[in-house]
Amino acid sequence: MASPLDYAIVVAYLLILVGIAVQYRRGALPRDRLLVLVGASLTWLSYGVLQLTQDGPISTGTGLNYVVDGAAVLLLIAGLYALYRWSRERNGDAG
Repeated sequence: MASPLDYAIVVAYLLILVGIAVQYRRGALPRDRLLVLVGASLTWLSYGVLQLTQDGPISTGTGLNYVVDGAAVLLLIAGLYALYRWSRERNGDAG
């Protein structure tokens, strides 16, 4: 069974992503920092989502489990891509 901490991780990283979006929209967050924060948050959010399917409220082997696992993989890929873009921009290789 998933612990309350597993739910808290998902909610916390969703709130962090909302905070990042607000700060970027206000112009208080430069693009390079945006990429690293979004990348890190998405990778950790994917971990939190996977915790909900592993001994969590979603039964293993169901269609919903596969959809949530797929969403977690997509979040991980998006997070890793944002970190890759941040690394390229930081090293001056953007283009």
